[in-house]
Amino acid sequence: MVDTGVRRASVPRWTQWARWTVVAAAVGAVLGLAWAQLAPPRHVGVLGDGRAAVLTGESLHRFDAVALFALVTAAAGVVGAAAVWRSVGGTPRRALGIVVSAAVGSVCAAGVGLGLAALRFPGATDATDAAAGTVVALAPELATPMVVVPGPLAAAVTLVVLVAFAPDDPDDPDDPDPADRDDAPDTPVSPVA
Repeated sequence: MVDTGVRRASVPRWTQWARWTVVAAAVGAVLGLAWAQLAPPRHVGVLGDGRAAVLTGESLHRFDAVALFALVTAAAGVVGAAAVWRSVGGTPRRALGIVVSAAVGSVCAAGVGLGLAALRFPGATDATDAAAGTVVALAPELATPMVVVPGPLAAAVTLVVLVAFAPDDPDDPDDPDPADRDDAPDTPVSPVA
């Protein structure tokens, strides 16, 4: 490695964690926006007195909304974990920061997505105000709070895979003599050969 004489200013660790978390929250907001536009509504037929019947095939859209959200946040967890790990290197503390940032991004995606979905279908959270015999499109919803788990879980699994397949660092400052390692050749290599 060539020493250029230029030293980068040291950035405090809490500042790096704050940056990762803000970026994860911003990405989560964008993912929430995309989910709110892509998630299908559920159509129900209003029976009267605030009761509604789910139309045939529409109950599957409840699963579609959850599955779409889980896949989008899991993909973001994989890409984000790989990008951050590649750019800054890895330590257990950074790995924890990456997983926590992915969790923050998933929670932001859920909040923004549910808010925008409610705006996309105004007044359609239930069928109490609709007239009997009409069909109402209900805003997509996330049926369980566990839907925020796939993003951080995918980030954690990605980190495990990256660590498992990472090559040893030949310029490791903690290894004073690379010749003492177990994988070093037993015989000296001639510089002429």
